[in-house]
Amino acid sequence: MAEIRQTFSRGIQEDDVFAAADALLAEGKRPTIERVRLKIGRGSPNTVSPMLERWFATLGERLVGSTAGSASARPAGNDPDGMPVGVRNAAKLLWETARREAEEVQRVEMESVRSDLQVREDALAEAQTVLAQREEAFAHARASLDAALASSQQARETLELQLKEHALEAHRVRIGLDDDIKRLTALLSQAGETQERMRREHAELVAAKDQDLRQAEERHAGQARRMLADVDRARQSAKLFEAGLAREQQQRLQSEQAAANTLEAGRRMLRDTQQTAHQLERELRDQLAAQAALVAQARTEGSAMQQRLDHLQDLLGEEKKSHESTRALLSTALADIPKTGRARRTTANKAK
Repeated sequence: MAEIRQTFSRGIQEDDVFAAADALLAEGKRPTIERVRLKIGRGSPNTVSPMLERWFATLGERLVGSTAGSASARPAGNDPDGMPVGVRNAAKLLWETARREAEEVQRVEMESVRSDLQVREDALAEAQTVLAQREEAFAHARASLDAALASSQQARETLELQLKEHALEAHRVRIGLDDDIKRLTALLSQAGETQERMRREHAELVAAKDQDLRQAEERHAGQARRMLADVDRARQSAKLFEAGLAREQQQRLQSEQAAANTLEAGRRMLRDTQQTAHQLERELRDQLAAQAALVAQARTEGSAMQQRLDHLQDLLGEEKKSHESTRALLSTALADIPKTGRARRTTANKAK
């Protein structure tokens, strides 16, 4: 015993620790580091711990040593087996203390398990409530999405019908424009032919007048030659010729004026026809541009409607993924609860 007990630093000795442990054991308490430190009133856990370990290591030797002696005689205060009554009482006290502490530890662990199970049940109930709310919200969202999809489909069908109608109308307008262009082209061709015919007629008329003038001049030259032979008769003939020439010139001027008027009327008709054709062409081009703008607007609206439909489908896919993730987390939590309960019960049985 003298070899075991040694003096340590910080003023704590084994005798102090041993005495405190014996006192705690006599009080029915299991000696621990904190209880020994409180009993002594000083010392650090690092100093008390090895001394307390030595106390537990020498407890059996002291119990056995206290029962050593003469085998034939039973010392006073011993039980029929030869073990001191104090030692037996101390052992019983130590056993009862260890049993009560084990029961206390088991009770605390059971309370912890019950609390943990209650927390998990509350979390499960809350998760089920949240899941029910999310399922209800998902149902509402799905109904809204279905309605939006139906409306989008109906709008898309209406837009496609309008596009087809616009395409048919544009085709009809294009055919009408082609017919009008052909008709205007024919009118322009007829106007050109009329102008060319009038030009030829005017040229022929001018040529005929020139030929008549030449013939008249030739006749005037013959008459002049005949006038040299007979002055009186030539004067009379000259007067008559001058009168006839004046009438012919007057007629030629009237014919030229009529031809010029006819040509000017033809030119005015051609200009009017060309202006009418240009005006009709501008109106047809304006109508075609308006139809093209309507078709472009319809295509833009169709593209916007398709983008909105794609966005709604993406939102529906994200909501489905979130719903599946929530179900997976709930399944994992439900599967972990039985495993945790079995583990807690196994630990409690081992402690018992």
